[in-house]
Amino acid sequence: MTVNEAMVFQKALRGRLGELSSLRTTCASRESYYGDNHKVVEPMYDVKELDRKCVSLENALLDMDTRIKQSNAITIIEVDVDRAALLAPLS
Repeated sequence: MTVNEAMVFQKALRGRLGELSSLRTTCASRESYYGDNHKVVEPMYDVKELDRKCVSLENALLDMDTRIKQSNAITIIEVDVDRAALLAPLS
């Protein structure tokens, strides 16, 4: 996978992680009311499986981010600029 492909894939994974993380909220459960004081909340998804999926996505993102940064650390680019002149204070 190229660095560019990994960065695009990371964006898709972050979107998917956001979707799955939102399932942890009340939209992932069904509420039933029995009488005035009895409320039953049933999860619509297996909480443990949802957590495993979120963790695996987070681990994949971390792994790709680490590899991209390692690649950037060893890749040298030639930029023809005068750093001192560009960063010099106004006189």
